[in-house]
Amino acid sequence: MLASRIMIVEDEGIIAMDIRRQLEGFGYEVVATAFSGGQAITLANEHKPDLVMMDIVLKGEMDGISAAHAIAESLHIPVIFLTAYSDPATLLRAKATGAYGYLIKPFRPDELHASIEVALYKYQLERKLKESEQWFGKTLHCISDAVIATDAEGVIRFMNPVAETITEHSLEQAKGKRVSELMTLIAESSRSVIENPVLSTLQNRTVTGIDCPTLFVSQSGVEIPVDDGAAPILDDDGTLLGAVMVFRDITARRQMEHLLRESEERFHSSFELAAIGMALIALDGSFLQVNNALCEIFGYTRDELLGSNLQILTHADHHDKVINLYLRQLVTDVLPTFQIEVECLHKMVGKTIWTMISASLVRTAGGEPQYFIVQIQNISNRKYAEQQLIYLANHDPLTGLLNRDQFHNRLTQALSTGQRHNRKLAVMYLDLDRFKLINDTLGHRLGDLLLQAVSDRLRASVRSNDILARLGGDEFIVLLSDINQIDDVARIAQKTLDILTQPFTLEGNDLVVTASIGISIHPDDGKDSHSLLMNADTAMYLAKDRGKNNFQFYTLEMTEKSIERMKVERGLRHALAHDELRLHYQPQVCTGSGVVVSAEALVRWQHPEWGLVYPDRFITVAEETGLIVPIGAWVLREACLQAKTWIENDGPFGGVAVNVSARQFLDTNLFQTVKRTLAETGLNPSALELEITESAIMQDPENTLQVLHQFQGLGVRLSIDDFGTGYSSLTYLRRFPIQSVKIDRSFVIDLPGDDGSKTLVRAITALAHELNLSVVVEGVETKGQLSFLTEQKCDSLQGYMFSRPVSAEQFQQNFINSGFKTYLPNTSNDQP
Repeated sequence: MLASRIMIVEDEGIIAMDIRRQLEGFGYEVVATAFSGGQAITLANEHKPDLVMMDIVLKGEMDGISAAHAIAESLHIPVIFLTAYSDPATLLRAKATGAYGYLIKPFRPDELHASIEVALYKYQLERKLKESEQWFGKTLHCISDAVIATDAEGVIRFMNPVAETITEHSLEQAKGKRVSELMTLIAESSRSVIENPVLSTLQNRTVTGIDCPTLFVSQSGVEIPVDDGAAPILDDDGTLLGAVMVFRDITARRQMEHLLRESEERFHSSFELAAIGMALIALDGSFLQVNNALCEIFGYTRDELLGSNLQILTHADHHDKVINLYLRQLVTDVLPTFQIEVECLHKMVGKTIWTMISASLVRTAGGEPQYFIVQIQNISNRKYAEQQLIYLANHDPLTGLLNRDQFHNRLTQALSTGQRHNRKLAVMYLDLDRFKLINDTLGHRLGDLLLQAVSDRLRASVRSNDILARLGGDEFIVLLSDINQIDDVARIAQKTLDILTQPFTLEGNDLVVTASIGISIHPDDGKDSHSLLMNADTAMYLAKDRGKNNFQFYTLEMTEKSIERMKVERGLRHALAHDELRLHYQPQVCTGSGVVVSAEALVRWQHPEWGLVYPDRFITVAEETGLIVPIGAWVLREACLQAKTWIENDGPFGGVAVNVSARQFLDTNLFQTVKRTLAETGLNPSALELEITESAIMQDPENTLQVLHQFQGLGVRLSIDDFGTGYSSLTYLRRFPIQSVKIDRSFVIDLPGDDGSKTLVRAITALAHELNLSVVVEGVETKGQLSFLTEQKCDSLQGYMFSRPVSAEQFQQNFINSGFKTYLPNTSNDQP
């Protein structure tokens, strides 16, 4: 069978290509693609397609409806409209063209395929019916029925031309002969000769017909199927005058019946084998015919559906208000077709199915409604996917809690309600403590499991009218509604902390986590969602600063600190871009010789309004925002350049010490940054000492060991800064490739009067020397401290006893230009 030939009319090239691809995928032949109404008419005349897919809105003076009307008028080619418009005016215009389909964009491939098949089938039926009518019309007009009239004895008196043709006798030849001599009739099934109905009519004076399929055998032996009958010709007084026989050649009718049977078989095959549910439905809603797919969708047998009504598949209210409304619009010609999504009922009680229902109306030749052709497709999977997308848009995919956006919406609604009813609300901002350490040591998978377990506990602990959400990472937030007393919020916060501190057992690991909670109250701490969230976040950071595993209420003072923090952050970014950072250097003095052997580089910020800003004001902000990484890179480069200059131009200078913060040490690019800086500045690696805090190196000792070995291979000196303030393992301390430790000034400040401080310094110094590490002490400010530390044989000292941190120019003038002579102690009390 040849593929149906289709022409596409679509002014959007990409859409036309997509439709062409789909049609060719279905096995159709696309003969042409037109992009305007005029071009469509020209190409239709040229290619004579079987079907035209017509977009309504086209560029140019002629739209798709006008073009379709012209093509239908002149070529009688069926048209299916493709459009995004379904307004009544457009539908009425489209209907006037006699369109065979109306697809609303966007449509699915199966809808496109089904519409084309139905349109082609409908057109074929109409064409065959029209041909049949034309054939019969011409037959009746030109040939008419064969008529033979006899006298009372059965002798032929009259024959019309049709009878002459069939009997192969002219009237002159037939006249005077008995009808039985002229006509031989045989039963088609038994092939036996049957009596001519004229003889029975003459004998019984009644109308006589033939009640079995009959063949007329002509004079030449041709067998012609006929349908005949005879009636008596009576005078007014009832006298029998003769009989008239009317018969017709039913060969054409037999052929038409055969074609109709074939057509019905094709329709039945397409109907039954369709992948989507199909049904013929009477005007009263009862099922006339259903296919297997429809039965499978709803779980009914064919007999169950055929004995019921369309209403069995839908909610009664929905059927009356929606489906019946659309069906009535088909009957009243308001719509040529419709397509709607409907939630239907499965035979299994309680089970529902989302369906796409499309329907059109079949009318008689006189325009009277006959029945509906309905297509029903199961779209439950698509609906489920849509619901999942909506869920994912509003929920955190890991924990199933509300996400940030949805929480903002709920909070805004709750604030509106609270303001109308003068009710207090509370926002609890919760952040897990040291969660990053769990992720880094046990892996992200276990971290995700922990977040899910925390979510479950939080979900079980909140009240039914509270709202819980995950903002991202390890941050959660709870909206407490209908708060009567602030103490109630405190009790809920403490209960939450207690619940979380109970161990979590995950894949054989017993984990204990704590949380820091910040709380803001509406309307005291903010009247909108943004203010409440920001202030709760600020309070949470206060809880972090106060040792973690506690909750804090927001105060006005926090806002001032938050504003200060934002100013510092903005200022730091400006400082990096506009060269406002400065380096000061503090000498490190050898206890044995009193000679300055090296210097520590310390960053300062020369603010255009604030003046010289010390690190205690901005380093914490730099750490929290990550700005410490570019600041640290700048310090490293400037210090290396200065040290290189002093070594090359000003004589013996041991080197420069640069601090590496915890955030910098965790940066995976730190090693490459140091290596590149040394290469670009030309400083000998041995002249650079990196001071890393004890707490930073102990966060992940095994990783620290690998990083330190990299620096050791590079030739850089390594020192543990603030030694004694952390919790170093002696095992790791022995394995770390470091050259020195630096005793924190907190152990020095009470020397030599405090026995505890003296004991700690003695122990640290002895331990370091046993491990062949040099000891540097910072914060030396008095002669008493100097004397004690010298007695303990600490290797190098640093502090105001010798010099405050000074600019590179001042450092050079005070120490380098003097040839690194022995430095006489000085009791200056300047600020560090």
